[in-house]
Amino acid sequence: MSRLTDAAQFRSWCARCRRPGVGCYCALIDPFDSLPRFVILSQPREAKHRLGTGRMAHLGLGNSLRFEGIDFSQHPQVNREIADPGNAPMLLFPSRQAINLSKLTVAERRQLAAGSRTLVVFVLDGTWKSVRKMMRLSDNLRQLPTICFAPPTPSAYGFRREPRPECYSTIEAIHQVIELFYDGAAAAAQPRRHDRLLAPFHFMVASQLAYTPS
Repeated sequence: MSRLTDAAQFRSWCARCRRPGVGCYCALIDPFDSLPRFVILSQPREAKHRLGTGRMAHLGLGNSLRFEGIDFSQHPQVNREIADPGNAPMLLFPSRQAINLSKLTVAERRQLAAGSRTLVVFVLDGTWKSVRKMMRLSDNLRQLPTICFAPPTPSAYGFRREPRPECYSTIEAIHQVIELFYDGAAAAAQPRRHDRLLAPFHFMVASQLAYTPS
């Protein structure tokens, strides 16, 4: 009977997270509004990948936006976010000119958004090969100032091949950016809500490893 139940769970499909029944992580999603705010740009093939984390991150960030595509040069919503005078748009991308957030203090990081502007971080969600293509085609994204960080720990996303051990999944990268802007003293009333963002990710990793032959 249990085998029949497991088979039925695998056949079921969650329309929200697009995962099979036993892999659905929706119960672990606890949305919150992040600082900075994020715009997630997912390469279409990555958006359909069952182990992708761009959708997962978007579901956990109540004030985020997510769009699918490859060339965003003429994308109306993306260009609206970039042109909004109330935003300080930046691209999370490890270019040679990128500002390394890990080398700045929290105060220096917050100064990146001058005045009362909201820091809006654009995140490219895809393989490194597809992300480079997105950058090459998207003239508007190439004009944005870039930021990066030094990963403090190896990625937990061990079952997907990455070009370097320190490369992070989309949701891990977003979490780390939020962490670098987190001011524990100022946020004492709502301590570390951003750590909840990774709960679905850790569940997915554990579930995948459980079904992966050693």
